[in-house]
Amino acid sequence: MRALSLCNHLQRRGSSGNYYFRVRIPSDILEVYAPKKEIVFSLKTKDPKEAKARCRVEAVRIDQEFDEHRRRLELERQQQEQLAQAQGVGVASSPAAPLTDLDSIPDYELDRLAVLYLHEVLAHDEQERTAGSSEARKEWEENQEFLRQLHEQKGMPFTPESFPTHGVGLSPSTIQRKRERARLFLQAGGSYLASGDISIIHDRALAFLAAHDLKVEDQVGSLAFRRLCLSLIQKEMDAQEAILKRLDGQWIPTPPASQSVAYSGSQSATAGLVIGAPVVLQVNGQGQIVQAQTQEASMIPSEDNPCLSTIWESYLKERKPAPSTIKNFEGAVRRFIELVGDLPVKAVTKSHFRQYKDALLKFPVRLPHSVRKKSIQQVVAFVEKERQKGTAFELLNSKTINNKYLGALKAILAHAVDNGFIDDNPANQIRVTHDADKHGDNEPATLPYTEEELNVLFSSSFFVPGQECKFKKRMKRDAVLDYRWLPIVALFTGARLEEIGQLDVADVMEEDGVKFLFIHADQSTERRLKNKSSRRKVPIHPRLVELGFLEFVKLRSKQGAIKLFSTLKEMGGARKDKRTDAFSKWWRRYTEAIGVKTGKQKTFHSFRHTSKRALRNAGVDPSLTDAIHGHTNKSISAHYGRDKDGMGYALPVLLEAISRATMDRVIIHNPEGN
Repeated sequence: MRALSLCNHLQRRGSSGNYYFRVRIPSDILEVYAPKKEIVFSLKTKDPKEAKARCRVEAVRIDQEFDEHRRRLELERQQQEQLAQAQGVGVASSPAAPLTDLDSIPDYELDRLAVLYLHEVLAHDEQERTAGSSEARKEWEENQEFLRQLHEQKGMPFTPESFPTHGVGLSPSTIQRKRERARLFLQAGGSYLASGDISIIHDRALAFLAAHDLKVEDQVGSLAFRRLCLSLIQKEMDAQEAILKRLDGQWIPTPPASQSVAYSGSQSATAGLVIGAPVVLQVNGQGQIVQAQTQEASMIPSEDNPCLSTIWESYLKERKPAPSTIKNFEGAVRRFIELVGDLPVKAVTKSHFRQYKDALLKFPVRLPHSVRKKSIQQVVAFVEKERQKGTAFELLNSKTINNKYLGALKAILAHAVDNGFIDDNPANQIRVTHDADKHGDNEPATLPYTEEELNVLFSSSFFVPGQECKFKKRMKRDAVLDYRWLPIVALFTGARLEEIGQLDVADVMEEDGVKFLFIHADQSTERRLKNKSSRRKVPIHPRLVELGFLEFVKLRSKQGAIKLFSTLKEMGGARKDKRTDAFSKWWRRYTEAIGVKTGKQKTFHSFRHTSKRALRNAGVDPSLTDAIHGHTNKSISAHYGRDKDGMGYALPVLLEAISRATMDRVIIHNPEGN
């Protein structure tokens, strides 16, 4: 019986000399196999080394089979209890909802199911450790019964031992069983993956799907089922490796059910799971691992192939984006990782971004409170379910998806390209091409102010000194001046709101006899620009001089102010890099009150569009307009001939250009006065 030392379930029988696999059926599932009490079958080999290798594989398969029967019996027991309770209180039982066909769900759901499977396996193991293993006594009873039969066969008396009291946790025999099972699966699982054989996980996969209201119409022909099974084999190997580490005293946290997990031998950024890199194991006839090949080089995190979360952290450290940018990007990265996992950057493909885009097209603008902390998959499923009930949701438009969500990932992966981690940006070219629900194909998101709207605005009570206005009752004189000058400067420069709000008194300069505003970044004061082309010198329009803008600058200088619009921070806790938050909210309320803002297309940014349109109507060359507004000209020739400040045109040329947009039919009062 030397063979028994090779594997507890291995026996050599009969004159043929073939080895057999033999295992007793656990008492808690005997009803499934009745009247059989044990499983015995030939391994069809006489070679002890080959028999050992085959025995390991069959031991894992049978162990999986036993577990699935236990789960099914437990599920049936719970259903019977629920039915009994329902009948006891007079509740009519309703027919079960039809199961969803696995082939009808998107690919990213298959990935989510695989992660959910890993979560459940490790959560079950964790529960056994905290609440005690329900199988410990059953296993002890089976061992006692086996010993009793052996004693009877030899005519020896048998005295049963008392069940050891361990309180909570795992018994020594349970620990031994778990360790043996984990090692067996890790050695055998690789050969199944290598050959694409899903038999080792087939029954468990079906039970798992049924538990989550899914089914497979055609198990043989379903590519989705085969893909899921192969993923589950890998996740089972990951789980068993984690369980081995737990048994060795290294606690491995159970990953969240709603998030994907990256395995790297160091702590995962998403879920904190620590196990080795995924491998495909080759087992020889002696049951020994002879070759361990990586599942795929791109799927293994390393120093040269960091996970997305690591790239994001590197982007933050190196680029130092504005807090508002961090907030937007952080949400986009989190949602992407929820959907596809915290993948190594080389494993990210265009397919992942197509999945992301498709999910975002179903994502609501405003999340109901009940699902704000849910994953992107759960939110999309919730929206779909509610829409079937007749609930209407305003969904993200194409601009938000392209600029906020996809744009954030494109920028972060561009950082990965710049640092040599990947050669090409997989997010490039992925965008929403139309937005039929929100706008027509060519309708802009922001419109310029009309001449009539500008006259209504600048003739309103706030902008006319001496007139009563409830919007300035609690404002000091300096604050009123700031709030009057901000839109006037925007109209005649086309500058962005924050570019104007961040101006220092010292940024009003003179060169070649031309007064100008120097719009630039300054890290010492956390002044930021949208991009490199935003750094520019904008000549002060003659109308601004007529309205007293230079006198306003002198006033701030006499007051010792550093910032030209010195009261902005005082108007309400703006962030360091966002001085115009309070004004922006005030502007929306005021323009709504006077009837200038009638929809989402008329905002403060409309001044920039107004200036662009006025310069275009005045026949100004587009390259001059871009220089004034800080728009990017990507042609190579446009970068030739620039001065040390990046200016491609002399200030007198720009002054002549900007002066052509007179806007003389817009009536504006001198902002001075109360």
